[in-house]
Amino acid sequence: MSELPDDLLVDVLSRLPDKSLCRFTCVSKEWHSFISSLDPGFVKDLRRKRLRSNSYIYIWNHSLIDRYGDPYIMSCNVEVEHGGGTLRVSIVDTVHERIKENYSIPITTTRFHEVISCHNLVCFAGGIVSICNLITQEKATLPDCDRFGHVGFGYSSLSDEFKVVRWFMQENEFLVSMRCEIFSLTDRLRFKSDSWNLIDIRPFERLSENSVFVNGVIYWLIYTQHHPNPMDTDTILATDLDRDESKLISCPNLNPDSIAYLVELKECLYLAHCWNGKAIVKMWRLEDPSNCVWVSEYYINFASIRNTIVPLTSVLVDRFEKLVFISLEGRGLLYYDVENGTMRKPDNLGHLKLRQHEFPCVLKYMEF
Repeated sequence: MSELPDDLLVDVLSRLPDKSLCRFTCVSKEWHSFISSLDPGFVKDLRRKRLRSNSYIYIWNHSLIDRYGDPYIMSCNVEVEHGGGTLRVSIVDTVHERIKENYSIPITTTRFHEVISCHNLVCFAGGIVSICNLITQEKATLPDCDRFGHVGFGYSSLSDEFKVVRWFMQENEFLVSMRCEIFSLTDRLRFKSDSWNLIDIRPFERLSENSVFVNGVIYWLIYTQHHPNPMDTDTILATDLDRDESKLISCPNLNPDSIAYLVELKECLYLAHCWNGKAIVKMWRLEDPSNCVWVSEYYINFASIRNTIVPLTSVLVDRFEKLVFISLEGRGLLYYDVENGTMRKPDNLGHLKLRQHEFPCVLKYMEF
């Protein structure tokens, strides 16, 4: 090992998860000195580029504490004692099209309704907000989590911090508003501060349950109020984690027979219009967030599928980008090749089912 060039050694070490790197500092004084001297940002950048090319992606359903009914997306068993416990889940590997069984995640409560991931951290949001590092198995509960609201989770490369964003409603005698607070922490769950930072106050809007994190920005759909279609939308709320500020982005008008979803593809934000009761999806790419410029890029139409299909995530398989869809009424995942326009259903994942009003959590670019 001593004869290896430093750049080659760094490339080798970047392929190891954080837990293994910590262990290998005990091999010798030379290894301890070398690993300790590595720039964490450089190693993380190498790792993310490699994971992007390998596409380690795992999904599970966020309704994790439903102990009844048939398994769908994942099976789970919750064991909680004295305010803490373990969540045992079966995770779906969408790249290799198989089920990863019996992965354990420490949790502090069964009262959560959202599960959001970013790199190797998973955020559980509900009655409280807790963060778990899947590599080190460390966990932390954020303070002052009694305000119920819409939670997003992402990473700021500028400050090298993970940030939890919470939008919540506040009423006073004359006005109903929504406020945005941010809580910052490191990948080792060290708090930057003991309190939430208020960054924005806006007139109340009805936000989508699911947020999407793309290149340092968290996005939510804003549903049009007092509209016959409760899922109608023409605006997106974007919170920039580098600047700690939010803004509104107008988006293409929704077809009256469709439902809007946000998804990340090719490291860009896409808006998907999914037709009700049909496998028809029109997808728009956000070209210029500053000027609200959208480009119509994909029109997907499969008459043989007679259910609404919605995008979950994108994967790289053999260096080709594919969109992963799931049917809202049928069973199984669907893979759409964005290059040649073909759709297929993986044999090993044909039994997965999504219940009404439930949406999977997507774990992207992770090493287990």
